[in-house]
Amino acid sequence: MSDRKSRYAKLAPLNLKESLELALSAIKFFQPLSYRENCKVIGINPEEGRIVPFDGYDFIRYLEITEKLPGADRYIYLIRRLLSDLERAQLLTFQGLGKNPISGPAYYSMHEFTSIEKKGFLWLAPALGPELVLFAYSDITVQITGVTPEGDVHAGTGIIISPNHILTCAHVAKGMKIDRCQSVGNTTYNVADVLSHESKDVAIIQSDNKLPTLPGIGFRDPLISEGLFTLGYPRIPLSTEPSLVMQRGEVTSPKVTMFSGDKVFLYSAVARPGNSGGPIISESGHVVGIVTESLEENTTQSGMPFHAGIKTSELISAVAELDADIELPIETYE
Repeated sequence: MSDRKSRYAKLAPLNLKESLELALSAIKFFQPLSYRENCKVIGINPEEGRIVPFDGYDFIRYLEITEKLPGADRYIYLIRRLLSDLERAQLLTFQGLGKNPISGPAYYSMHEFTSIEKKGFLWLAPALGPELVLFAYSDITVQITGVTPEGDVHAGTGIIISPNHILTCAHVAKGMKIDRCQSVGNTTYNVADVLSHESKDVAIIQSDNKLPTLPGIGFRDPLISEGLFTLGYPRIPLSTEPSLVMQRGEVTSPKVTMFSGDKVFLYSAVARPGNSGGPIISESGHVVGIVTESLEENTTQSGMPFHAGIKTSELISAVAELDADIELPIETYE
């Protein structure tokens, strides 16, 4: 039996729940308005008429004292990394070196939240990355199943935009007879109606049941070269059940006008049959569009198609014209 002592410092990566809770605690802790309150917690006498930025060491003491993270000093490297990620995402502002070089610099939290950001936590996506995006959007990205006129089982993807509405592509809705009973996670809902736009590849599925929603979701148009993710339920050969698939890419052209008059944008993430109607999400956590059909000159031959999406500005007009009594939550930065 080995008498080797176990390592004191925790080096295993934080799970998403831990990272999310610590990130939210850090944003609040480093806010100047919280200075005097936090001084009382960690036993510091505040300077008269002056606010002094806290550092990583102070934050670790705060986590220990409040028991938000018992044994916080064992997580010193992981906390330092998290604070660096928040600084990189411009959610924390560097204010000089701290008391302990290992626990991290001094910071202020100066981020001003938009009215949409205040409703949720998606503004943390630039710091916590794709794991947060997948966690946030997995419950509202749904598979839509049905049967084609030829009798083949078919499926597409949609995104829940209200407790009773799912946004998808018109070619998904028109290409099959949608099953009346659909699944969302471990629950089911009944399709009450399907509204398909006549000229734009946009459709709304109305549900009889209440659906899960995502607080703080915001739509905006894509920006050239920004990173993005597609989410959807493409067909997976030899799989026994549908799986939500995430692909990373970037915007390669923010505006392309087709001969049909449709306005789309192009991106480099791979989209496969079954992805149609699924959300396209920026690295900032915003929905910038939905997946539409790939652009190919000859669909009978394999090649390198352009992957196209319907951007938010087109979705806004299409949803309004469908008269579904629903508005997309647009990020106006107000």
